[in-house]
Amino acid sequence: MKKSLLSLLFFTSAIISANAAITQIRWGSTADPLNGLTITWSNTGTKDSIKWGYTTKFEKGSFVSTSRTGYTSGTLFFKYTFPSVTGSSTIYYELYDSKTSSWGSQMTFKTAPPVNTKTFSFGVLGDCRDYPATLTTISNLVSARNPSFCLFNGDLTLSGNSATQYNTFFSAASNFLANNLAYQAEGNHDAASPSMFSNLWDLPVTNGTNLYYATKYGNAIFITINTNTPTDAAQLTWIQNTLKAAAADPTILWKIVSDHHAWFTDGSHNGDMDAYRGTIWKAFDDYGVDMVFTGHDHNYQRSLPVNLNVSSTKPVSQYGSGSTQGRLQIVSGGAGAGLYAQSSTNDAWALTVFNQSYNYTFVKVNGCKVQVYAYDNNNAIIDSVILDKTGTPACITTGIADAPELHNVINVYPNPNTGHFTFHYSAEYIGKATIKIYDLAGREIKTEEVNKTEQEFNYTFNMSSYAPGVYNISIIAGDHKDNAEFILSR
Repeated sequence: MKKSLLSLLFFTSAIISANAAITQIRWGSTADPLNGLTITWSNTGTKDSIKWGYTTKFEKGSFVSTSRTGYTSGTLFFKYTFPSVTGSSTIYYELYDSKTSSWGSQMTFKTAPPVNTKTFSFGVLGDCRDYPATLTTISNLVSARNPSFCLFNGDLTLSGNSATQYNTFFSAASNFLANNLAYQAEGNHDAASPSMFSNLWDLPVTNGTNLYYATKYGNAIFITINTNTPTDAAQLTWIQNTLKAAAADPTILWKIVSDHHAWFTDGSHNGDMDAYRGTIWKAFDDYGVDMVFTGHDHNYQRSLPVNLNVSSTKPVSQYGSGSTQGRLQIVSGGAGAGLYAQSSTNDAWALTVFNQSYNYTFVKVNGCKVQVYAYDNNNAIIDSVILDKTGTPACITTGIADAPELHNVINVYPNPNTGHFTFHYSAEYIGKATIKIYDLAGREIKTEEVNKTEQEFNYTFNMSSYAPGVYNISIIAGDHKDNAEFILSR
């Protein structure tokens, strides 16, 4: 694991050095992961550009970016908004640095699956304000799982009006931000300057603000709310209307909420949201929200099925969106903020797992099933739970219960590389596996048989004698065949 993290950090530093004046590269979206996709970066130049394509020829062309004022003197945020992009593809791009009048190195970004997918994954992390090295560890672990996108649940800094602290955040999370689309929720520390936080990110806009919003993707709707303003009547009305419309939409199976403050917690922030259980949480119960991902308490917690329309003193029997089923709340506030211990609170009845560790959550949506995994900063599983709707009328009538299994994650690093590289493969299968490498023409050029002895598998290759180009690595393990691209350069 140390070797993997060192490789990722080396790759990150290579990106930074190759784009000397360009920093803080990050991906966003004003809609779903494929429509409204943006890339933003910081520079002291005046007119930066981007060239991109689905091949190394950057066939889509070169474009001058737009700009807005950054948060430090003399720095601008440059942005490019992509047209609707192709799902499950690799975008190759270079950024033009108008400060140095030069193009940077070639970089890549993997797009999410097509918008009509029933199988995708997302990462969840938050509360990273105190220890940048821990943020680097956690965010690189999330990135290595190649999520379709991520939910980042706030408290990026201790003081959300501090340019210095944001500089530290962007540096510590540089590899993650340069490779992952993240939907952001404002934390209470970020709320020291809502305007600064809002200006950092390209997110969907609702009622003139990007501090709460929703996006529909696959068979799910993702709703991010601003729990720093829980008395906002306009936000409450929007939450109720958005959830009501989602409950009536036959294409939406999963309703997923992201926010900063925990609604039920055995941590030190117990009670912070009690006053709003009768308003915002009631909307969750009334319209059958499936999952609520939060932070604020710096630990990991999982709730039992909670439905306050049924009982405020004991959980219901099942997770689900039915009138007698309950919400799954996950507190994943362990991306670098100082950890909080468990307390004895009046929410104990609602909670089943408490883990005082740095952590992140990884979620696999597979048609009518969702698998939720929580990992600590050593990448060890600390919790898992499955939500299953295969027996519901929506799944039976649509047939989406037969969706194929999700692909397992292959992460190649460094990528690009000069022939010496390692790949990380995450899959439950244990046993003999076959690794094949193909060139861009589809010719098999290398095959190796390996024995996979654990879920997290690392393997190192030496292809320094091969010609530069784009290659595909394929792993056949049990009934899975998984693929990834990498670039061999000189």
